[in-house]
Amino acid sequence: MNAILDTSTMLCGLVAAPLVTVGLMPWFPTWPAWTPALIGAGMAMLSAAVHARFGADPAWAAWWWLAVIGAVLGLIDACHHRLPHPWLTILAIGGLAVFAVVRPELLGRLIAAALVVLAWGLLVQWAMPGEVGFGDTLLLAALAPFWAWHGWLTVLTGLIASHLVLGAFAGLAWLIGLRDPRMRIAAGPGLLLGAWIPLV
Repeated sequence: MNAILDTSTMLCGLVAAPLVTVGLMPWFPTWPAWTPALIGAGMAMLSAAVHARFGADPAWAAWWWLAVIGAVLGLIDACHHRLPHPWLTILAIGGLAVFAVVRPELLGRLIAAALVVLAWGLLVQWAMPGEVGFGDTLLLAALAPFWAWHGWLTVLTGLIASHLVLGAFAGLAWLIGLRDPRMRIAAGPGLLLGAWIPLV
C-alpha cells in the first residue's frame, strides 16, 4: 500500500510541474530557463508533504489539488494582485470532482457551502464597497467545498482562520514598512494559508 501511495505521490509531482509551469508562464514571461526545474522540485516537495499528511485519506487527491492550484493562485496574487477566474474555477471543479467520486452523497453540501460563502462574500462587498476584491470572494467560495467536506463548522472555522491569517499578514506588512496603511495587500496568500488551518 505504501509503495502504491509513494508512486502516486511521484506521479502527482510529475503532473503538477508542467501544469504549474504552463499556468504561470503567461504571468511570468521573463523567468529564467531554469525556472521549470525549480517549480518541479517545489511541486515534488509539496506532493510529498500532502502525501505525508493526507496519504491515508480517501480524498487525498483533493488536498493535493488544493495545494498545487493554491500555490499557483497565491504566487500570481502576490506578484500581480490578481486571482484569475479560470484558475479559481479549476480549483473548485477539481476538488468537487474528487469529492464526488469518493462520497457522492456529500456533493449537495459541498455545493451549498460554496453558494452560501459566495452569497456572504457578495453581501460583504455590497456593505463595504471597495474593501474586498471580487477575486477574493470567489476564492473563498472555491475553498468552501474543501472545508465543507468536514462539515459546516469547518466552513465557519476556515473563514475565520483565513481572515485571521490575512489580517496577520497585513499587519506584519505594514509594521515592517512594506505597505502604506492606505494600500491594499494581496489577500490570496493569506486566505489560502489560513484555509489549511482547520484542515490539518
